[in-house]
Amino acid sequence: MSTVDFSSFTNIINGESRNSAETARGIDPFDGKSLWDVPLASKSDMQDAVTAANKALETWSETTIDYRRRLIAQYKDIFFSHLQDFKTLLYKEAGKTSAMADSELTDTISMFDHHLSLNLPTEVLNLEDRVTTSSYVPVGVVVAICPWNFPIVLAMGKVLTGLLTGCTVIVKPSPFTPYSALKLAEIAQGIFPRGVLQALSGDNLLGPSLVAHPDVHKISFTGSTATGKKIMAVAAETVKRVTLEMGGNDATIVLPDVDIAKVAPQVTIAALFHSGQVCLAIKRVYIHQDIYDDFIAAMIETMKILSIGEKDSLLGPIQNKLQFDHIQDLLADSRQQGHSVIGTRHSFDDRGGYFIGPHIVSEPQHDSRIVTEEQFGPIIATLKWSTEDEVVRYANDTKTGLGASVWSSDESRAERIGKRLEAGNIFINSGHRLTAKALFSGHKESGLGGEWGSTGLLEYCNVRVSHVFKTT
Repeated sequence: MSTVDFSSFTNIINGESRNSAETARGIDPFDGKSLWDVPLASKSDMQDAVTAANKALETWSETTIDYRRRLIAQYKDIFFSHLQDFKTLLYKEAGKTSAMADSELTDTISMFDHHLSLNLPTEVLNLEDRVTTSSYVPVGVVVAICPWNFPIVLAMGKVLTGLLTGCTVIVKPSPFTPYSALKLAEIAQGIFPRGVLQALSGDNLLGPSLVAHPDVHKISFTGSTATGKKIMAVAAETVKRVTLEMGGNDATIVLPDVDIAKVAPQVTIAALFHSGQVCLAIKRVYIHQDIYDDFIAAMIETMKILSIGEKDSLLGPIQNKLQFDHIQDLLADSRQQGHSVIGTRHSFDDRGGYFIGPHIVSEPQHDSRIVTEEQFGPIIATLKWSTEDEVVRYANDTKTGLGASVWSSDESRAERIGKRLEAGNIFINSGHRLTAKALFSGHKESGLGGEWGSTGLLEYCNVRVSHVFKTT
């Protein structure tokens, strides 16, 4: 496919474009208007894709990792040649500002570079009676179920891992953001053999059907905890391998020795980055009582200068109406409960779309919805603490454990507190700043398994141990 039309979208099945009798349309979060038609995969489309993936697996799984790495390098080149096209898609379907789209595309290139540096380990043991060789072989057909908040980089984190390990991959994007994933598969068709990388757009019935399919061998999912639990239950019927990256309710702890003028803006931006639509965004801020008022004042000043929906903004619209309504409901609940809700003056009457300005909810009860639920929007819950044991207990009092952060001028104390927090990703004196070079995983109900890093590849593999006995 030498010519790529970024205004026409099809499913990609066995190396070919395929339309469907049923279609849907995404919504532009900036103005609420409909986008392009996108096909909804039928049951026969899904079956054809699974059949093609298993057929391709027979030969693809036998290729060398060096060969697969060379093709991934070609894939990176063609992706890079279409960066502007993908940036436009991120703006249209995901509600990204220019700055946020550039950030995601930069992270995607880094994801390519990281995977191009990886290899699969082999362990050889020379024992008294035998030689054992432990190697990692592809798990099989992988279905990558992807979210709407970062539809390119999070999809590619799954795709590249699957391809590099010798798996075949079917991408199932969120119904809210189907366009970029279909194009990611389309531009790959001139590089990889038929059936190695496919993409199916569908409604809420497609994902469960893929999870239940007996000829799918692994599900890699990023999304809500509720959906992840359903995937885990259905996958158990066929003992599918699963990697689940689910919800978070990340706490940050601010110690009294911080430089307020420096730290308060960083905490605020880390909470509001991409309008808070980040699984690792700061959602609960625990500020020591001695500096609480001054710290809140500095956060409010930072919020006042943040632009929304402009080219270089960190804040854009909420991606979809369902999430927009959820955030509005949380704000209404906080006001009804008598919480102090502090918002900056932003008027969106003439904008259309799903815009919500940033808000701080000051000193809500610890069992209130704004504290216990993941808001996934531009709302920051702020609470006081007095003792270290108290704040650690508050931070850990959640069913999730994706990320947390600690801020202090005393780095050793911050690290000590960080080791007490029940989360998979601990940031000291920083908000969420992930790297593809480190494993990304969650504790408790935030996930199962992990992705990226040097060991994320192993989640897409089975282990094969060969025992060769000595004859002399």
